[in-house]
Order: sequence, then C-alpha cells, then structure tokens
Amino acid sequence: MSWWGDLLRRARIRSVKEGKVQTARTEATENDSKDDVERWQDYGFAGNPGDGQGLVINAGGHTIVLRLDRIAERPQLAAYEVAVWHKEGHMVRLKEGRVVEWDCDQFIVNASAGVIFNTPTVTASGEIVAELKMQAPTIDAATSLKVTGKEMSLHAHTGVQLGTGTSGPPA
Repeated sequence: MSWWGDLLRRARIRSVKEGKVQTARTEATENDSKDDVERWQDYGFAGNPGDGQGLVINAGGHTIVLRLDRIAERPQLAAYEVAVWHKEGHMVRLKEGRVVEWDCDQFIVNASAGVIFNTPTVTASGEIVAELKMQAPTIDAATSLKVTGKEMSLHAHTGVQLGTGTSGPPA
C-alpha cells in the first residue's frame, strides 16, 4: 500500500471523554486501535455523541478524529435542510421558506434581560400559561383570555349602574 493508504480511514469511535479537547478510542482495523485520540470541534459548536462512526486521519505518527456521527439516529432531511439534533428525536431544523422548526418535549428560555418577539401573529394550539406585564394598544384573543384568573370573554361585572359611572371588577 502507498504511504497515503492509511492517511484517512473510517473508524469506530468509542469512549469519548470531555476535556479542553475531547479524546476517544478509535478502532479503524483489528490492528489499528488507538486511545486518547483528539477530537477537535469548531468554535461555537460542541457535542458529545458518545460512541459512533467517523473518519480519522493519521499523519506523522499523530491521529485525530475528523468527523464523528451517530448514523442510526441521524434524522433524514430534505435537500438543503440543516438540523441540530439529539438521539432522542428533539431538534432544531432550518427548512425551506425561511422556516425554523423546533421539536421538543419542553422548551426553556433563560433570558436575564428579556425576550422580544417581533411578529404580527402568535398561534397556539394548546394552553398558554404565563405571568406577564403587558403594554400593548390591542390584545386580540380568538377564543379565551384570562386576566388575574378571570375570563375576559363574555365576562360579567359587579356593581353595574346606569349613567356615566364605572362598574365593579369582573365577576
């Protein structure tokens, strides 16, 4: 085999360990297994896929993991789609038409300064439960809106009087 024959090859990646640089065991062939092989990741992206399949490069007596994947759980995507995914199935997917789709059981936002939604509409198929301080000229709720536990759609008031006076709070 030529000098470059062993330069790049597929390998099983096992026992990924966290650290400044992740390390793992690579098993390319029966006679080519190495421990503490470095797995570098791009800035801003981090993941620990556990055991998987990947590509390793052997150069100058040094081996590094170039790519690592978990083929069995990898989602099937349409052309040009991009996803950040987990083996349990939750993911963020960038889809055609400038659509961002989130699939998860629980969505948590930790924002110390606030959350801003710049959108003309919000649609929900379930219940929205929130403690909000709102300053808005119009709040439009198609089915139901509760304020301090009181239903605002078709609600009744106490202390109603004829004339220019005001009524009591919602009943």
